[in-house]
Amino acid sequence: ASLSSPVFSRLVSALKNQKATLTVVESCCGGLINASIMAVPGSSSVYWGGSIAYNTRRAKPFLLNDEKLHNSLVSYKQDSYADANKMSEAERYIQSKLDWTSKTALAFCNEVGTDYAIAEGGASGPTFRPQGLDRGFCVIAIAERTNGNDAKIVKQEIIHSPNANRIANMRLFADQAAKLALKVIENNAKIDLIQEVDDIPPVLEHHLDRATHLRSSEEIMEELANEAQYIVIYDNQTLFCKDWDLTRLNLNQIEELCEKTGSTPVSTFLGMLDGVEAMFGVDLIGGNSDIIPSTATAISGGAEFGDVRTGAPLLSSIDNELVLHAMALAQWQRQAPYCTACGSPTILLEAGTCRECTNSSCGQKSWPRQDPSMIAVISSPDKERVLLGRSLRHPPKMYTALAGFVEAGETFEKAVAREVYEETGVRIDEDSVEYIGSQPWPFPQSIMIGFSATADDSQQLNVDENELVDAAWFDRDQVKAAATVPGAVMRKEVAKAAMEKDPTLELLIPPKGVLARTLLDTWLDRRI
Repeated sequence: ASLSSPVFSRLVSALKNQKATLTVVESCCGGLINASIMAVPGSSSVYWGGSIAYNTRRAKPFLLNDEKLHNSLVSYKQDSYADANKMSEAERYIQSKLDWTSKTALAFCNEVGTDYAIAEGGASGPTFRPQGLDRGFCVIAIAERTNGNDAKIVKQEIIHSPNANRIANMRLFADQAAKLALKVIENNAKIDLIQEVDDIPPVLEHHLDRATHLRSSEEIMEELANEAQYIVIYDNQTLFCKDWDLTRLNLNQIEELCEKTGSTPVSTFLGMLDGVEAMFGVDLIGGNSDIIPSTATAISGGAEFGDVRTGAPLLSSIDNELVLHAMALAQWQRQAPYCTACGSPTILLEAGTCRECTNSSCGQKSWPRQDPSMIAVISSPDKERVLLGRSLRHPPKMYTALAGFVEAGETFEKAVAREVYEETGVRIDEDSVEYIGSQPWPFPQSIMIGFSATADDSQQLNVDENELVDAAWFDRDQVKAAATVPGAVMRKEVAKAAMEKDPTLELLIPPKGVLARTLLDTWLDRRI
C-alpha cells in the first residue's frame, strides 16, 4: 500500500499554486499526516516540518515546550467547559480535543511562521481511556496566518469513525485532515486546483478508494451523500456527454430528476475519488419512462442515456471503473430482493452493498456476487494467426475473442479448453493456457478472466450455430488493419460507417477499453 494518498498530492499542489507554507502537529495519527506530505515529490518547498505528540504525558518538548499547550493535551476532566456538569466523560474528552487542536494550530502557525497549520487530536482505537468511547474520532483544526498578522482558526471539524480499527482510522483521519486543509486553500485561491496536475505523480491520479470501512456508518454516509457526485443508472444505461464522457450529477439534480419523473432513487456508495470526493451510484427505479430520458437531458445540461455495454469502453480508466461498479451493484440489487434461504424480503445495508433478510428467525446477509467467465485469444503455434468468433449480436465483420462461463467445479484452464471446443470444434493445447488479465462485466454479473492459448490451426472448424454465427482464423495483417478503426464498432451504425469509409477492411475487432481488445493487442505485440 502507498504511504501517501492522492489528496496529499493535491494539497501540496494547492500550496505551491498559492506559494503558501504549512506545518502539522498530530497526535492519534502518529505521524501519518506528516509522512504523507513528505512522500509527495517536491513537498519540501511548502512543508517546513511538523511535530507528533504521541505519548501525551511526555509530549511537552514536542509542543514548543509550552506548558499551557501540554496541560490542554493531558487534562480532559476539567470543569471549565460550558455545561461541563451535563457532559459525560467521553463528551469532555472530545471537548478537550476541540480546545487543544485550536490552541495548538494557532501556536504553531505563529511560532513556526507558516501560512497554515494543521493540528489533529483524538483517539484511533482499539482501546479508549474515557468511558463511553467505543469508536475512533479525531478533531482537526486549521489555522491561517495572513500578511504577518496573528493566526486565526479558519476551520475545525470532528471526524467520527464507524469502528475502532487503529490502522484504518489513522488513514481516515489523515486523509480528512488533508481534505479539510485543501478546502481552505482552494477557497482562498478561488480557482479549481484540481486542474493543477503537473506536480501530481501519475501513479496517484484518479484513484477510486472503495473505502469499505466507511459503509457501515449511516452518519458518515449521509454527510458524504450531500456533497457527492452521482453516476446515474437507468436500465442498462448511464448518462453520457456528446463525446462519450461520463456525466456526473449532484444530489440536487438527482432529487429534481426523481421528483419530475416519479422515479425512486436507490443510492449506493462507490467510494472516494482521489481520497477526496465521495462517489455514489444511483439506480432510477420506476417512474414515467416516457419522460425520464428527456428530463435527465434537460437537468444534466445536454447529456443523454447510452448503453453502458458499448459506451463504457470509450471512457477513461477511472470513469470505466466507476460506471461498471455502479452498474454491477444496481444489477445485483434488482435481482436479489428476496432472501435465498427463506424467501422473505431483504433490506439494503452497508450503503447499498449488503442485503439482510427481514425475517427475524433468519436474518441471513448476502453480498454482490460475480460469475466467472473465461475469454481467450487462441493463436496458431507460430503466433501468426488467431481464432476469433462472431455472435448474432455483433455487426457484420465484427469478430472477437471466444468466451463462456466457467462451470461449477471447473478450473479456468479446463473452461478455456471446453468453451473453445464447444464453440469451434478446435482442441487447444491445455498446457499453453496463460492468464493475461481480468475485467468486470456486469451484464448481468460476470467477471471476465482473460487467457491466451495455442491450437493447431489446421484443425477443421465446427461452429456451434447456437453460440456463434461464424468463427475463423485471421492473420496478423488483418488484425493490425482492424486495430486502426476507432470508435465503438460493436454498435452497428459505427461498424457500418467504418466499412463505408474503408471497404477493403476484412475484419472489425472490439475497441480499446474491453478485455477482448487487450488480449488482441497483447497478441499483436507478440507478447503471447
